Amino acid sequence: MAINPDHLLTFIHVARLGTLSAAAEQLHLTQPAVSNQIKLLTQAVGEPLLIRHRYGVRLTPAGEGLLPYAVATARALAGARQYAADLHGLELGTLDIAASSTIAATILPGVLARYHALFPRVALRVQQGNTQDVMKRLLAQSCELALIEGPVSGLPLDLKQQVFRRDTLRLVLSPQHPLAARRSLSPEELTDVGVVWREPGSGTRDVAKLALEQAGIQTREVLTLTGTEAVKEAVITGLGVAFLSEASVRRDVDAGRLICPSLNLPGLERDLSIVSAEEEVLSRAVRGFLTFLV
Repeated sequence: MAINPDHLLTFIHVARLGTLSAAAEQLHLTQPAVSNQIKLLTQAVGEPLLIRHRYGVRLTPAGEGLLPYAVATARALAGARQYAADLHGLELGTLDIAASSTIAATILPGVLARYHALFPRVALRVQQGNTQDVMKRLLAQSCELALIEGPVSGLPLDLKQQVFRRDTLRLVLSPQHPLAARRSLSPEELTDVGVVWREPGSGTRDVAKLALEQAGIQTREVLTLTGTEAVKEAVITGLGVAFLSEASVRRDVDAGRLICPSLNLPGLERDLSIVSAEEEVLSRAVRGFLTFLV
């Protein structure tokens, strides 16, 4: 017969108070109910646990031996209840997400700072990569939430995609670039211009290439680099122009390290999206984070 944890808790009260009636009163049970629980616990252990005397009960050697385990069980149950309560109140947990490079660099820091200020004991785990990498991590279940640039096709039925923000790609170039003196450019002026591209799998790369293709503009690929920061540094040194998120280049443009002329090229706006399972199966930590992000 299995030992019932509730019977162990009752046993602790009887052992400490010395009478079944006192234990029943403290547990808000009837004395027969307490007596029955002790009887069932005794049957499960297979040895007498209590000896009756004129003033109540005392423990047998078997009862003395069982008491430390009963106390340990009570502590474990109390700890489990507190842990569940902490999770319910977002006092504990892990926020496990993956984000594309642009989102991780420009949007997440501020959102995570506000989230951490309210829930400082929730561990933050962010995996970063391009859109393709991030989706692979989500599909491999190494994160609960993917933040990506642009749409994805062929999502499994148990995943959904939700737009949470719009973003615009901007043409950026070095102040020393031959086109830097122009405040406004036409798409045709980019013909055969050298471009520094993000790596394959990048949502930024895919959106910009599609916009150029639809406009019939043929550029010249100079270099392919992984990550926004590497591309910016290459552009600053004069290796070519690039298409990058407006949010990711704002500080560099304000500081005069990059020039950002206007470009009338349709298709450079894109959606930033959340990809995840339905909210009811997500952890409380991730559900709480979504309220900050959306």
